Amino acid sequence: MKNNKLAKLEAIRGFSALYVVFFHMLPQKIYVFGINIGFLFRFGSEAVIMFLILSGFVIKYTWEKNSNKTFKTYFLKRFVRIYVPLLFIFILAYVIKCFAEGGLANPDVKTLLGNLLMLQDVISLKPNVISATYMGNGVLWSLSYEWWFYMLFFLLSSRVKSTKLNKYVNIITVIATISYLFYPFILNRIVMYFAIWWIGVRFAETYLNNKTYTFSAIKNYTYILLIILGLLGLNLYINFEYTKTYKYPLVAFPFVELRHFTFAFIAMFTGVLWNKLNWFGFDKLFGIFKYIAPFSYVIYISHHYLVVEASYLSFINNKIVEYTLYFLLMLLFSYLVEVVFYPKIKKRIMSYYAINF
Repeated sequence: MKNNKLAKLEAIRGFSALYVVFFHMLPQKIYVFGINIGFLFRFGSEAVIMFLILSGFVIKYTWEKNSNKTFKTYFLKRFVRIYVPLLFIFILAYVIKCFAEGGLANPDVKTLLGNLLMLQDVISLKPNVISATYMGNGVLWSLSYEWWFYMLFFLLSSRVKSTKLNKYVNIITVIATISYLFYPFILNRIVMYFAIWWIGVRFAETYLNNKTYTFSAIKNYTYILLIILGLLGLNLYINFEYTKTYKYPLVAFPFVELRHFTFAFIAMFTGVLWNKLNWFGFDKLFGIFKYIAPFSYVIYISHHYLVVEASYLSFINNKIVEYTLYFLLMLLFSYLVEVVFYPKIKKRIMSYYAINF
């Protein structure tokens, strides 16, 4: 049985995945008794940032629990976890496109290659992006960050003494943010965002050392995040003209980076505060979402094709019924891929390379 605190992480993961779906699926205006409750589902970016923090926790936790810390084992486990479900999604995207066009569609090999190499980002919202996300699936931007976080984590954890690790991360993330003021691109953007992912790592350290989550324990890292927030505030001031370029400036450069880090900062303090309150009300609010967690990754990466841009049930002349079916089919597809097929494929790959999992 999972530790209660780790079960809470699962619940948050499941909730975040569904929240992103509703963010993309629901209209901005939903009136109930004359009150617009649609704004409650307008924080999809924040849900993605929550994913990144949870990822940092999980990777640090599994790294410390695993005795085999060779690059081969680490790389293969991370590769299988990210790419096996993702390949299902790429195939799904192409099949749906062929269906929509009534024949063989252009597979957009160049963009596909960019996504396979984890070089993708939302090209319409950020400057100097190398590759667009495959077939318009905007959420895939976070996978490139996630992948390079994995690689950077291994490099630092295997080469830097544990006593100096946090200091190294502080230095490289601040330097990356400073450089971001002058020329934002994939490298400094990912290293800068590593500071958000590292919040999860810091929380995992506290958990593994059986220490208490306190405000004093996160004080030093608070200063680092405040420095980054200050620099991103300056970045917004310097590049404010860009807000007039993008259609949705709140989710685009140079505002979105400040938005992401502000939420990460709030999330860090909320986690400590809620822990002090013994997670009062958590299970009632989020407990049910732990049942979604086992297939939340595929929900996250498939909902664009199966729900948001779906049209394969457009013959149904009732939008509520149509989108309810899209949603249910997405859940079924995600469950089959991540809970049924993925473990079998993973087992075969790991057995082939004689790696325990």
